[in-house]
Order: sequence, then C-alpha cells, then structure tokens
Amino acid sequence: MPIVSILMSAATIVLYFFLSLFLPFLAYLIPYYKITRVNLYKKKYSLAVNIIVALILISMNPGYLMLYLIFPYAMEFMFYLFNKIAKRMQVFNRIVLMSIVPTILISLYLYANMDMINYTMNYMITNLPRMKDIVEQVGIETVVAVQKSIQESMTLVTNYYIFGAFFVVIVSYFFLFLNLIPSTYKLWKISCYWLIPYMLILWAHKYNISSNLLIENNILECIKWMYVLYGIKVMYSLLDRIGVKANIIKHAISMMIGLQYAPFVFILGALVSFEFIEVKEIKI
Repeated sequence: MPIVSILMSAATIVLYFFLSLFLPFLAYLIPYYKITRVNLYKKKYSLAVNIIVALILISMNPGYLMLYLIFPYAMEFMFYLFNKIAKRMQVFNRIVLMSIVPTILISLYLYANMDMINYTMNYMITNLPRMKDIVEQVGIETVVAVQKSIQESMTLVTNYYIFGAFFVVIVSYFFLFLNLIPSTYKLWKISCYWLIPYMLILWAHKYNISSNLLIENNILECIKWMYVLYGIKVMYSLLDRIGVKANIIKHAISMMIGLQYAPFVFILGALVSFEFIEVKEIKI
C-alpha cells in the first residue's frame, strides 16, 4: 500500500536524522536515501514523505525541524539546484560551492547558540569533579584529563566553528557523491583558483593587515581540507595505478594517509589541481 510505503520512508529519514545528530558525517544518508528511493516516485509521494517527516520532528521538538532544515534539507536542495545549473562543473568544485550555503546556515545556528554551548561545557568542567561516583570509578586523573579535553574542545568550537561546519558539510557531500557516482571518482577534479584566497590570507597575516582573524583562520582551514580531500582522491588514483584492485583497500589506505599526513596530502592535492602533475603520467 502507498500509505505504508510513505510511512516507512518517513520513518527511515527520521531514523537517519537522529543518527546524524550523533555522527554528523552520516547526514549524507538522508539526501542519498531520498534521491535513490523517495524521489523515484511521483512528486506527490515525495511531498507526502516530507510533510510527515516535518510533522514527526515538530511533534517531538520544533528545534529538530529547524536542524533538519538547516543541514540535511539544505544539503539536498543545493544538490538539486547545482544538478540543474552546473552539470558541467567539475565534481569537486561543485561539492565546494554546494557546501557554502549549509555551512553558513550551520555557522549562524552555532553562533546564535554559542553562549548555551559554552555554558554547558563550563558546567561539565566545573561539576565533573563533584560527581563522586564517577571519580571513584575512573579516578581523579582521568577526570582531570576529561576536563582538559572539554576545555580544548570549547576553545576549538569557539574559534573554529565555521570550519567545523564546513568540514562536516563537505565530507557529507563527498560521501554522497561517492555513493551516487562511484565509478567516476578517479575523474573528479578541483580548480587551483581556490588557492588564491588561501595565499592572500597568508600574505595578509605575514604583513599584519588582517581584518578578521577568526574568519580568516577558518577560511584557511576550510581551503586546506578541501585540498586534503582532493589529495585523498589523488592517493586513491595512485593506488589504482600501481595495481591495487580492491576499492575498499584503496579507500581505506588513501583516507588513512590523508588524515595521518594532512600537510603532505594538502600539498599533493594543491599541486595536482594545477595539473602540473597528471596522475596518469606518474610512474611508481
């Protein structure tokens, strides 16, 4: 029955949404599911699913609906928008541009709630040593280590919340495209022109003419990790060239190298973006 199918689709999307609250990178599962399952049917079916999802979330907490609209829904909207207006654009460039709007929305949400976030973290830092049961079980040294970790997290959230939002969004888009068009992964390219603002900001920092350090530092991190992700793709292509056959092994090794040696992979991704180095011509 159609009604059963609609309810099952809505329930699946709500389940993925709550899963993404704990693991934000899994937010790509929502647009992926809707693109590959829900939107295969008529528009009325898709509309009915969206309405039911909205009603379920708002009945639980209106804040959930706001979060849903800010990220997964905005992510899906930008996917369809760019699929119409920028089909010929290189995949990595498209991913970067699509990430901008959800990043702005998430950053504004985090900024608006920054006082509450800091209050919650300060409350945890202050009251953790007072929780006798926890102290007795794990020891005071562990509690102090957790306090230090929370303080460091609070500093990162305060200073790099824009980058954090961008990183979650771009990685989610990365996995979305990787699941939708996996056979084209080796052909994905990124423009070298994204390095221009990176170089300009570094130059401004060198000569102390920065206007907003918080935003500039976040932009630097965003651009750096754009090219790290591209460098991971380059590593995947290199592994394919030297004869590694299993996709899961190529993905695992390239991602592990990218995360472990981010500065090196950033340089590699940046160089290949200029196409001074063609992967097909590299001999190992």
